[in-house]
Amino acid sequence: MIAATVALLACGALRAYAEDNHLARTPPMGWNPWNCWANTGSGVSEDIVIGAARVMAGKLKPFGYDTIALDCGYSTKHRDAMGDLVVNSSRFPHGMKWLGDQLHAQGLKFGMYGALGYHQCCSGSADPTADDGSGPGCNRETDPAKKVCRNTTYFSQDAKLWASWGVDLLKFDGCGGPFSSVKSMRDALAATGRPMVYSVHSTVVKGEMDASLANMWRTGADIGASYEQAIDRAMISNNVTAYIPGGPGGWNDPDMLQVGNIGVKSTNGSPPSLFPEAEGRTQFALWCVIKAPLLLGTFLHNISDATLATITNKLAIAVNQDALGEQGVLRKSGGYMPDKPRPTTNPAYGFQIWSGALSKGGAAAVLANLEPSKPQVLTLTSAEMPASRAATTHWDITEAFTGAKQTGVTLPATVTVGPHDVALWVLTPHGQHGQHADA
Repeated sequence: MIAATVALLACGALRAYAEDNHLARTPPMGWNPWNCWANTGSGVSEDIVIGAARVMAGKLKPFGYDTIALDCGYSTKHRDAMGDLVVNSSRFPHGMKWLGDQLHAQGLKFGMYGALGYHQCCSGSADPTADDGSGPGCNRETDPAKKVCRNTTYFSQDAKLWASWGVDLLKFDGCGGPFSSVKSMRDALAATGRPMVYSVHSTVVKGEMDASLANMWRTGADIGASYEQAIDRAMISNNVTAYIPGGPGGWNDPDMLQVGNIGVKSTNGSPPSLFPEAEGRTQFALWCVIKAPLLLGTFLHNISDATLATITNKLAIAVNQDALGEQGVLRKSGGYMPDKPRPTTNPAYGFQIWSGALSKGGAAAVLANLEPSKPQVLTLTSAEMPASRAATTHWDITEAFTGAKQTGVTLPATVTVGPHDVALWVLTPHGQHGQHADA
């Protein structure tokens, strides 16, 4: 039964993680079209998904990215006479079963979208006529103007339909309905007998979410394509960790990766960034150390070499996918105002030091320079290390993005970091030639 929990011994304490459906033992990795295709005129389509799948299978799957996850916009937001969701046949003429088969044939997994409320979340903009209740907690309307649901629910029916399509992951969005629908859909997915990673997008900070309900859960609002929002969402996820720790089977999710999108265009009326590649590295490094799901939100058909180099960095990915599964946390910071547009002047935004334990006695640390105009010398001390690793006195250190190595280092250690850039340090006990030092 999917409701059973997993107990793991980590850092000397017994910690209970998400339900044990034997899935998401490491953070899921894949691609979702929402950040790049949701606001285009045509929206996402079958051809776009198949094209993204080819890129993933050819360039990204060797690094662990294996899931193509649809978002809102694949359906008409209506149900047919049998109560089944109706797929938008103009965008997906071959249907969802065919699409799932195409993805599986390339060795990829198929992600699907649903929502707990009366409609799927984008129904107002993508399909204004959707007034007949496409959410699983609602029946079709006889009088759409009243927007009142009957007692009939579609949790089981939707779950069975998705299972018949070959779905491997469900994103269950948190709009328009009661939070109790999260548990109802969890149980409906389990009853199908098909393993499906369950991703819940609802308000964690209100205390409604529980780690037994899902394999991953959103910790904040949708992320925009800005450096400030990347830092902000990481910090929110860091705060949530205090009462919902992530670990094998269940992960805090600060939302999708905007690497390749961050800094490329104006956000909140501010000028484009001078350092889009550095800001992309910053988000990727943070997502890796906090063990966030790595779901890409950029265009894959014309992905740049710089973006590809960041998201396929083997050492950074090894940190994210480390078997210990301990979420890194913010240890020290100064000067940052989260989720604000870039100022016209350049005051010091300060710095952040994050770290977390890795398996085999290792650790990872992110040293982030939040200043927008000049390099900064940042220092990692024993006080900023995970408590379980503080006793180690000599470290071999590899910086993930440059490959620079230091051996036999005694903390404190310093590094010069460029504007809005990071150093991602992977630390291995000196003389221990483990997977992290050599990856």
